[in-house]
Amino acid sequence: MAQKSLFAVLLCALALCVSAQAQQQAHPAVVTAVSQGGVGYVTNSSSSTGIDATIGRWDTPYPNGANGQPAPGLEPLGASILTIDVDVNDGGIASFAYKLRTWDAGIYDWYDISVQTPAGTVSIVSHLGKPGSDYGTFFESARIPVSFNMNPYRNQHITFVFSVQQDGWGDQTAGDLFGFGLRTCQVAPLTPLTDPAAINFENGNTVDTNDLVANMQTALNCLEAAVSNAGGTVTVNSAYRPPQYQEHLREVWDKWRLLRDRREPECAELRTQVQQEFQRHGLLLTQRPASPSGPHTQGLAIDMASSLPLQQFLNLASGCQLTRPLPQTDPVHFIHQ
Repeated sequence: MAQKSLFAVLLCALALCVSAQAQQQAHPAVVTAVSQGGVGYVTNSSSSTGIDATIGRWDTPYPNGANGQPAPGLEPLGASILTIDVDVNDGGIASFAYKLRTWDAGIYDWYDISVQTPAGTVSIVSHLGKPGSDYGTFFESARIPVSFNMNPYRNQHITFVFSVQQDGWGDQTAGDLFGFGLRTCQVAPLTPLTDPAAINFENGNTVDTNDLVANMQTALNCLEAAVSNAGGTVTVNSAYRPPQYQEHLREVWDKWRLLRDRREPECAELRTQVQQEFQRHGLLLTQRPASPSGPHTQGLAIDMASSLPLQQFLNLASGCQLTRPLPQTDPVHFIHQ
């Protein structure tokens, strides 16, 4: 057991240990249902490359030439609809490509793609059709790729709707869907803060000397008076920290180690968020934050600096029973002697 404990300490010293929150596996987005609706004429299939589909009837070229007479029975009247339901879970990206094929003009037949979310409907493609008003001639659009960011809808349900409107004239129209798939970053999102004290710290109110233990408050008062008498000032950067806030600092540090070399598109947003948190909190790659049961969360430590020369400041601190336990790796960190 002693050997195992020593090995764990060495791993942490080498910055290879990762907090339980950082190790949490991401809960990937999943397709929960694929449905057909409207007037029908929808075909779809799934493979390793995703979901492919054709929405709208597409089996007979329009036989009556440009701007010709109706061809009864060749085209339905109304919308052919494919819906794909998704549980977003930890977010990510939905990606696919689409294309339109038609014998009709866009003022009569068209392709719409949207996403129904709890916050409302997001339009991806609106009224895509052949330009102009002439019908009866073939038109095919480019194949267009789409990436839809699902992160704003984490832990919610959304529905992708692919709809082709047809006017029943006989000049068929079909919307194609290629390779619909979901990708979620393998690193789970940051754990939300729930403790009011931790949230207060996260909002920038990060210096709390009132919750230091009594002997630390006495020592700090002693040092501030001694430095002031010497013509200097003391700047306290951190004292007591709520345990959940300390865990947050450690999680940010650990997740940045997991994300900084990842370049997958589905990790881009989380990577930026964690990097900004890392920089905002002034964390260092060489210094993993202490555990949530460390000296700051027990009110036993202060991070501070002085305008006085360092050695003079250290002499005054020692006289107030304060010392630096980690002068090389954490030179601003002071505890009671």
